[in-house]
Amino acid sequence: MAHYKLIIAYDGTAYHGFQRQANKTSVQLVLETALRQLGWQGRAVLPSGRTDSGVHALGQVISFNLDWKHGDGALRNALNAGLPADISVRQVSQVDPAFHPRYDALSRTYRYAIYRSEARNPLLDRFAWRQTSLPALEGMNKAAAELIGVHDFSAFGKALHAEGTTVRRVDQAEWRLQAPELLTFTISANAFLYHMVRRIVHCLVLIGLEKQPLTLIRQGLESGSTGIVDLAPARGLTLMQVRYGDDINEEESLPGQSLPGSWYFENGESYSG
Repeated sequence: MAHYKLIIAYDGTAYHGFQRQANKTSVQLVLETALRQLGWQGRAVLPSGRTDSGVHALGQVISFNLDWKHGDGALRNALNAGLPADISVRQVSQVDPAFHPRYDALSRTYRYAIYRSEARNPLLDRFAWRQTSLPALEGMNKAAAELIGVHDFSAFGKALHAEGTTVRRVDQAEWRLQAPELLTFTISANAFLYHMVRRIVHCLVLIGLEKQPLTLIRQGLESGSTGIVDLAPARGLTLMQVRYGDDINEEESLPGQSLPGSWYFENGESYSG
């Protein structure tokens, strides 16, 4: 019996989040069904964390015990053969039996995408939030810089448990122009509160559209409230990576850098400005 670590990618559009739920289709339920077809008899896989309904992943991590007599690549291929097209096992490795995807994680990285278009773009709309005006990059980055460091983020999310802390450490928070009409926001932290990224994104977009002042983020961190309760849509959010102490470096461990659908731009160009 070996303990396996898997890196999973999925398009979350058709799922009610990662976590298994009664009478609803979740990513976890589909994965566990595929595992049972290979003889897995566990109660539940261990995930690095939950993703909300409609949120995507390129780097979700799960682990489980399995008596498997073939190689890691064969396990990946066997699982993918039993999974639908919108879920894929990208990497399989055997790890120490004590490994826990959630508690051993050093950081998580999420990416949020926004595109500007007067009309809906079907090749982007599953993975990005459409705006009719592109928010100002400079203003959003000035406000996002306030997020860096250790803060009480209670203005932007809730702990999963009533007794849980709302203090988190954010290591990166940056907007970039990926293409002429596409912006992405990358945020890394030791952990995230429930709805934290989507509420932060919504606040930053309001700042970028000049509907809220640059001081909104600082106000939230200092007072515990921004007055903003809305969330950015789930479809623009992707869990990119969960990092552990045995990762060689960020570039090698990150399973995918590109935004789904980001190839669909005139001349196939991408921009890093």
